[in-house]
Parts: sequence; C-alpha cells; structure tokens
Amino acid sequence: MKTSWFVPVALTVTLLLFSGCTGTWPEGGTVPEVPTPGPVQTLPPGRDVTIQINEKDTSYATITVIFSGGEGQIAVRDILVRVTHPDGTVLTGHLPPLKGEELVLQGTRETDRIEVWVTLNTGIQYKVIDKLLLYRTRG
Repeated sequence: MKTSWFVPVALTVTLLLFSGCTGTWPEGGTVPEVPTPGPVQTLPPGRDVTIQINEKDTSYATITVIFSGGEGQIAVRDILVRVTHPDGTVLTGHLPPLKGEELVLQGTRETDRIEVWVTLNTGIQYKVIDKLLLYRTRG
C-alpha cells in the first residue's frame, strides 16, 4: 500500500493548524468601533418632520428609513441618510420628502451608526438623527 499522500496531507494540516492572523490589533488592543453619536439639531418651529427608522431586518440586516411627513414637509428640499458600519464603510442615500417614501440601506450584523440630515428650502441643513442601531436576532 502506498503512503506517499500521507506526508503532503500531514504537512498541509500542520500548516493550517499553526497558521493564523498575521495582522496587528489597533493600539490599545481593542477592535474598531462605530463612532459615538454626536449632537442633533431641532428644526425651526413650524418646520417639524418625522423620520422613522425601523429596527434592522433580522434576516438581511437591512435598515429601512421612512419619511412620515409633518407640518414642515413642504419646506424640505432633501433628506440625506448615512450609515456607518463598524469597519468604517459608509453608505449614503437620499430619502424623497414625500410622505410614505422609504429608503433601504444595507446594515451589518453588528452595531451601525445612522445619521440623517434634513435640508430645508432655505438651504440650511440640520442633523436631526444620530444614533446607533443594534442588530437583534429573533427570539
């Protein structure tokens, strides 16, 4: 019986067992995190709008943002949504300021940061949402 295959297989298994990550941890020995949310601004009186952010989808980790309208709806020119993943990847999208409009962005199965800026017809931009979105499993 030939055993010529045994040596290459054993060598491969040994190398796989002893191989590992050759990268280094960030300074301080911690894994990078999503930046801490900052302050938000209040829209001027009579210009309030409601923007709903649903929990992440438990199957695909997608994030759905919905424009629910409000008394300032006619004064909104643009709504910019930005999602920052823990690895630093940033996704952006524009939510039309029409009641019921939705924007879906891909999240992760970790904690993501979501920021929303509302630009009024005056050209002034307000950061109205800045929060962390956790990924929750079913059950």
